[in-house]
Amino acid sequence: MQDYERKSISEVIEEINKRYFLPDIQRDFVWKPEQVYTLFDSIMRDYPISTFLFWKQDGKYLQAENIKRLEFVRTSQEKNKENAEIDTAKEYLLVLDGQQRLTTFYLVIKGNYIIRKNPYELYFNVLSGAKEQEDGILFEFKFFNKTKGICFLEGGDDKKLWYRVKNIYDINIGQLFSEISNISINIKKKHSIELADNQKNNISKLCNYLKSEKIIYYYPEVEKDYDKVLDIFVRTNSGGTKLSYSDLLFSTIKSKWPDARNKFDSLLTKINSDRYAFSNDFILKTTLVLYAKNNDEIRYKTKNFRSDLIQKIQNDWDKIEKAISFSVDLLKDKLFITSDKTISSYNSMIPVIYWIYKNDIKGFGAEKNCLNDNAISKIRIWLTKALLSGVFGGQSDTILYKCKESIDSKPSDSFPAEDIEKRIDVETKKSMKLDKDFLNNVSYNSTDSYLVLSICYKGAINFQPRFKGNLPEQDHIFSQAELKKAKIPEEDINCISNIRYIGSSENKIKSDTSFSEWMTLIGKNKDELNKHLIPNGDWRVDNFSDFLKERKKLIEAQFNYI
Repeated sequence: MQDYERKSISEVIEEINKRYFLPDIQRDFVWKPEQVYTLFDSIMRDYPISTFLFWKQDGKYLQAENIKRLEFVRTSQEKNKENAEIDTAKEYLLVLDGQQRLTTFYLVIKGNYIIRKNPYELYFNVLSGAKEQEDGILFEFKFFNKTKGICFLEGGDDKKLWYRVKNIYDINIGQLFSEISNISINIKKKHSIELADNQKNNISKLCNYLKSEKIIYYYPEVEKDYDKVLDIFVRTNSGGTKLSYSDLLFSTIKSKWPDARNKFDSLLTKINSDRYAFSNDFILKTTLVLYAKNNDEIRYKTKNFRSDLIQKIQNDWDKIEKAISFSVDLLKDKLFITSDKTISSYNSMIPVIYWIYKNDIKGFGAEKNCLNDNAISKIRIWLTKALLSGVFGGQSDTILYKCKESIDSKPSDSFPAEDIEKRIDVETKKSMKLDKDFLNNVSYNSTDSYLVLSICYKGAINFQPRFKGNLPEQDHIFSQAELKKAKIPEEDINCISNIRYIGSSENKIKSDTSFSEWMTLIGKNKDELNKHLIPNGDWRVDNFSDFLKERKKLIEAQFNYI
C-alpha cells in the first residue's frame, strides 16, 4: 500500500483544473450552505476534516484508456464539464473521495456560491469563537452577497464583524503579522472596533489553515484497473447518498448518451407506479443480457459498456422499453404478482423480457406475436418456481446467461421453461424444483409468504388501496394470544397455514380475537371462508394441528399447476 500524504488547502486549490480533476463517476456539487459553515468551523476548531482519496495517473494512461476528466465548478449551480486537453507527460490526480469538500474550498476561494440567482461569498465573523451557538457552531461563517465588500459590520446588541474569506486567503503569509496589523487598523478606522488579540489570532489562524497548514490528508491510489478503482470508490465514498457500482457505470452511459437519465427515469416511473421497485440496476442488467455474447458480458464492468453497445441501446431503446413495459403488464395483469413484496428477485423477470424482446411480442391473444393463454400459463409456472426456489438470489449472472442460451436455442413460438429449468439444474447446480414440502419453510411475513398468499388469493389483493386502512396485512387466523396460552410452538403459530390477508383497519379491530369469536362474527358466510381457504370442520385450539394440515392441503391445491 501507498503511504498517506499531506498538502495544504492552497497547494491543492491552486492546482485545481490543472492537475486536480474529477473522474466522470462523480456527481454534481450538492452541499448546502450549512455544510460549508460546519466545515470551516471544524477547521478553526482544529478538528480533522476526514481523509481524501486521489487517483494518481499520468496523462498517457488516461488518454490510452479514454478516462474522462471533469473540471471543478466555479459557481455552485454549474455542472461539471469535461476537460479534453491532456498532457501525456503530466501526472494527474482525480478525486475519488472528497469532491464536496474540495469543491467547497474552490468555490470559497476562487468562485462563488449562487443564492437566489446572485453570486454570494463566504464571510467570517472575526468576533466569534468565544461562545458556542445553539446550533453547535463556535466560529461563525456565512454567505453574503458579494456587493457587501471586504468587510462590514452587522449592528444590534450582538455585533458581528464579517470579513470576506477570499481576502483572508489573499494575505501574504510571509508578512502575516504586519498584514493583520493593517487589517486591525482599517477595521478600527471604519467601524470603531478595536480587535482583541484573540480576534486578530482568529484571522491569522484561518489564513494559516488555508495557506500553510497541511490539513488535507490523502491517499494516492495508483491502481490502473478502472473497475477496481470504481469498486474502491463505492467502498470509500460515504458522504451523502450512497452510490452503487451500477450508478457509477451509468455515468459512462450518460457521457455517450446524454438523454439516458431521462429515458431511464421515465420508464421506471411508468413501470413502478408506486407498486414495484424496479431500478436502474435492473434496466442496466437487462440491456447487458439482451446483447451479451458470453457470460462475462453480463457482468457490471466498464468494458461491457462500450461505445458501440451504448449506441445499440440508444438505437433500440423504443423496442427495449416496450418489451420491459409489456412484461410488467404481464406480471401485474396476468400473473397476479402485483406488489414489490411478492418479488424476491427482480432479475427473475429478465429471461421473460428477453424472450418477449427477441420474439417481438406485442400483446395478448391468439394472433401472431401475441401471448395466448397457454404461453401465459407456462410463464406463470416458470416465474413462480423461479421466485420460490430462489435461484436468482445472490450472484445470478451465470443463471441469466443460461436462460439466454436456452431462449436462443429453442423455437420462438414458446417460452422454453423446461429447457431453462434443466440447464440451470445441470450446469449451475441450482434447482428450480419445488418439493411437496416447500410450504414448510414459508412463515409469517417471510419474503415468500407474500407471493404464496397472493397466489392463494388469485391476485385479488390490492396493495395500492385508495384508503390506507385497506392496506393488506398478514394476520394469524388463530390468534397468537390464544395459541401462546395453549403453549403451541412458535413455528406452528407462524406457519403459512395459519396466515391470511386482511385490511389494516380490520386487523387492528380483530387484534387478539380468538378463532371461535371470529367464526361467530362471520357466521356461515361461505364466500368469506372460501376466500381465506378455511377448511370445513369444527376447529378449536385443541385440534389446531389438524386445522394446519387441512388448510395446508387447500394451499397446496393452489400450486397444483406447478
